Amino acid sequence: MLVADENLTDADLKMLAAGSRVMTNRIDIARRLASLPLVSQFGDFDFNAIAADSLDSVCYPVSKEKAVVHHIANLCFHCLKTGGELVLAGARQTGIRTYARTIGDYFGARAIAEKHRDCYRVVIAKPGPVANTPLEDSDYDNLRPIFNLDDLPVLSKPGLFGWNKLDQGSQLLAAHLPDFFSGFERMPETALDLGCGYGYLSLMAVRGGIEQVTATDNCAAAIIACRANFDGHGVDGRVIADDCGGEIESKFDCLLCNPPFHQGFSRDYRLTDRFLANARRLLRPGGRALFVVNQFVPLEKRASAFFRSVATVVSDGSFKLVELA
Repeated sequence: MLVADENLTDADLKMLAAGSRVMTNRIDIARRLASLPLVSQFGDFDFNAIAADSLDSVCYPVSKEKAVVHHIANLCFHCLKTGGELVLAGARQTGIRTYARTIGDYFGARAIAEKHRDCYRVVIAKPGPVANTPLEDSDYDNLRPIFNLDDLPVLSKPGLFGWNKLDQGSQLLAAHLPDFFSGFERMPETALDLGCGYGYLSLMAVRGGIEQVTATDNCAAAIIACRANFDGHGVDGRVIADDCGGEIESKFDCLLCNPPFHQGFSRDYRLTDRFLANARRLLRPGGRALFVVNQFVPLEKRASAFFRSVATVVSDGSFKLVELA
């Protein structure tokens, strides 16, 4: 089985042997897998459908978050046959060498590491049916409150970016929503939260008067958390697993977005342009979008190819709000 998260977004999955199992938490990868002769599963790394002691090997390019890596390692031990192998891969800065030691200790096995330029390949064989104390995974499977909104808890979980905090950029955008809505000739009725995370901006949009909200994200953990928050806060909205809104056909009066441009897209603007192109496509004529990005991201320059009106309306030195019409 291959475990595929955002590290494999651009990987050539056609090289996998027919019948191979792939588990992914990314809807873009799941859609690519659908056209291949593979057994694929989209979800939040739920191993319940995999029998204990049934797998010969699991290949896993380690995730960015330690809780995710530990969660997957714990589950892999139970799903691997005795003698089965967990194969890890990652660059030095991913913590791969530390994972080789800690996961090897958990398995009760020696980790064999090979260096390939700046990356490492680590093989850990399962020696028997009994492991040591499971690795701490921040109670990965369960949602938990991280703050209250209108005396109701906002829930989140490991596995989605910024899961255990209220993002500073999202706070800046939410504080500006009254001014943003007042710029319309009439109060907008429909909103799309593009890259919703656990749904904070959607909740704030409904508090601000939006009647119909749709939230979308590429990550399965985000979809789970956002749906739970809609239920807990009485929001009758849609939550859709989608990649940059590419499969959504509805049109919206307004669009809110705190995109994942923390991941180095100041140098590679393909994802930036996809967000902008879909934002333009998904807005009704006269619709407006409000993006929050790091100060260094030249969103205004990129957006001018897609929008007639581009304006930086707020800047706090770390983040800026860019309104597009």
